[in-house]
Amino acid sequence: MSRHLLGAACVLIFCGAITVGQQKDSDSFTDKADRALKQAESKLRETWGDVKKATHRMTVQGRVYARLYWDKSLTDAPFQIEARDGGIVVLKGSVPSAEAKHRAVELAQSTVGVNEAVDELGIAPSKAK
Repeated sequence: MSRHLLGAACVLIFCGAITVGQQKDSDSFTDKADRALKQAESKLRETWGDVKKATHRMTVQGRVYARLYWDKSLTDAPFQIEARDGGIVVLKGSVPSAEAKHRAVELAQSTVGVNEAVDELGIAPSKAK
């Protein structure tokens, strides 16, 4: 079990142990904790399955946008993404630096469903302070 699942399950053990306590008065704390852990693990696996399904339903353009949007080096960069047939995405707009430009292309190219990332990005002039 991954550390994230284990950590979340541990938190839920205490919450679940309270509601699981209604099972039998003769159950030990260990039995209650085991049941709560199994319920938490099941719920987490179900939730992760939902996330995976939602990702597969996203378009290529949506997946690329999500990856670029959450990257710190691209914060507030005015870019557009155009999806074309054959898994081709075109990146347009501007980014703050050459490093950010490289990162945007790299993220787009490594996105599931992208076969080619076309770089039409410019580098925005730095703002004078």
